[in-house]
Amino acid sequence: MNRTLIITVAAALLAATPAVAQDDLRRVLESVERNNLTLQAEAHATAGRTFEARTGNSLEPLSVSYSSAGDSPQALGKEGELEVSQSFDLPMLYATRSRIARTLAQQYETEYLALRQQILLEAKEVYLELCALHGIMELNRPRLAAAEHMAALFASRYETGDATAIDKNRTEVEYLLLKEELSAVDMRMIELSQRLAVLNGGEMPECGYTMPPAEEQMPLEVLLADWEEYAPELTALRLQEQGARYDVRLSRQQALPKVELGYKYEYGTGEHFNGFTAGLSIPILSNRHNVKRAHAMEQAAKANTESALAQQRSSVRELYLKVDSTGRLLESFGGLPDAAGYIDMLGRTLEAGQINIVDYYSELDTFYSALETRIRTDLEYRLGLARLNVIYM
Repeated sequence: MNRTLIITVAAALLAATPAVAQDDLRRVLESVERNNLTLQAEAHATAGRTFEARTGNSLEPLSVSYSSAGDSPQALGKEGELEVSQSFDLPMLYATRSRIARTLAQQYETEYLALRQQILLEAKEVYLELCALHGIMELNRPRLAAAEHMAALFASRYETGDATAIDKNRTEVEYLLLKEELSAVDMRMIELSQRLAVLNGGEMPECGYTMPPAEEQMPLEVLLADWEEYAPELTALRLQEQGARYDVRLSRQQALPKVELGYKYEYGTGEHFNGFTAGLSIPILSNRHNVKRAHAMEQAAKANTESALAQQRSSVRELYLKVDSTGRLLESFGGLPDAAGYIDMLGRTLEAGQINIVDYYSELDTFYSALETRIRTDLEYRLGLARLNVIYM
């Protein structure tokens, strides 16, 4: 995998990001990668599986046997016998097994990288949603203060007979509904914070909820090519296909003889004999189905790779079109007035009697609905870009 290219593209994606927001997100992701317990466990498991793959390419155990003739009449003066033998395959089998072991090690590492990408993507998604909800809470602070002010104002006017009970109740209900709405947002932030803490090994990473600017949207052709080349899930399938090809070669080579060399020592009354032994073990019928099985597994691995590639292209294209559509929708919002200034203007207009309480809340609800929709649309756009660019993480 060309890590230099990935790092270069990733740097380009973050080039326009303000330092504070960029550093905040980077610190969170670095902390999660360092502390995530699932990644730590998988790293140990990957090392264990790699060592296990390598142990399958060693020599068979050395065979040592000793026998005593005892009082057997067939011994004819022989008192004992010592025999040492070692069997081994021809060199090309060890070379093929070594290639299979290296391929398996690369596959295990690629599967670890796929898990790492998914965990970091989840952490990034949680962080971005936390930033968006933090923005919604900050946006609604002047609205909540205004709602509390209006409830107190109309309660006072009701006492002096300058407002109706309907208007008084309306302001109180609006205040309570807004508090409940913001309480739900606050609860969601608590849930996300707990999830981020779990991803970070049990402790909440330090972050300032500073929303970084959206990443660059790469051209579709570039994304399709990069996903095809760098996506770890697809790379793992290609490695499985390569391992299956080596397995075909190995199954053919296993039809070759196995060599056995040894040393034999006999001793008896006044005499001893020693010498070397050699032999061949030739498989005749035991290997006839192995090659067919290996060929079938190779074809299955190839089909899996082609199927995954087609599905990946479709998914990337679909996600790209969705992100592109969301981006155009985000641009359509244009510039909206400052929330605090708009609330102040509406409040002065209401207190001056130029609008009634119904018009006041209708205008305010429409305005804040547009603001929150813009924030949530912006979040959806950023999440889509994060998923498209996950291969650069």
